[in-house]
Amino acid sequence: MDVMEDVVTLFGTNFDVTLENVFATVEHTLRMLRTTGAERAYRKQDLETMRDRLLAAIAIALEASLAERAEDGHARQSFRECQYHDKLVKDLLRNEDAIISFNYDCVIDDSLRRLGDNKWNARYGYGFNLGPRGVNLRGEVFWQPEFPAKQDLTIHLHKLHGSLHFQFGSQGKKVNLKKRPYTKQLGTPRYTIIPPESNKAYDKGIFATLWKNAAQALGRAKHLIFIGYSLPATDLHSTALFRTSIKSGQLKSLVIANPDQFARARTRSVLQSALGEKTRILSCDSFEEFLQIDRSVWR
Repeated sequence: MDVMEDVVTLFGTNFDVTLENVFATVEHTLRMLRTTGAERAYRKQDLETMRDRLLAAIAIALEASLAERAEDGHARQSFRECQYHDKLVKDLLRNEDAIISFNYDCVIDDSLRRLGDNKWNARYGYGFNLGPRGVNLRGEVFWQPEFPAKQDLTIHLHKLHGSLHFQFGSQGKKVNLKKRPYTKQLGTPRYTIIPPESNKAYDKGIFATLWKNAAQALGRAKHLIFIGYSLPATDLHSTALFRTSIKSGQLKSLVIANPDQFARARTRSVLQSALGEKTRILSCDSFEEFLQIDRSVWR
């Protein structure tokens, strides 16, 4: 209810906005207040409260859809399992494969934790700068499979917009991987994500490391698979990442799983220079259809 009142305050009663619009508007307005110091229309404190309520709402929405429920209706610590993500981890992913994700949720993280024996190592797989003796990272034990992969053999998961279980320290170096990413515990849930705005802070602090790691992974890639991500024209940062990180004619195969034919065409357009005469291109209408294709078809 409070979030809806905040939306009316920002956009009026006849609003037509998405969650991303609201998030981006709050962040840009806060940034403008910090720059100009003008608080005639909105107070900085009120906007920060709006942002806290919005972050809490995002966590609650994801909790409702992704966490198991107890008989009393409250969320449990265990996550709902996704058969598609589980199959991806168990049957298709191999050591040293890389995943680039723009999602905030922890569905793939949970599948890696449960089914990533000898493939996944949460200490090294996210690509954080661990610092001397690994002091910059804690909380990774919960996200480890029973038998973690060796450091040089782990799957890598690059979560470029952050995650609901990423909690960055105030100094911008230390990271805590929260055990309960969705559940509200004390006050507003605390996590670190990049708002869906046009001016993303991807080139600062820990996020700069994550984006650099993703660029390096793309630079090594011979086979590239897009699942659900449409490379929207408004997301200039992601488009630039793919355009600049892959050499001309580098890809041996490109697989696009997306029900939107225009999104598939846009993806091929962005990656045009990376495609060669012998690049194999496969299109799927769904994630499920992709999972039914044997890995040997696109490798």
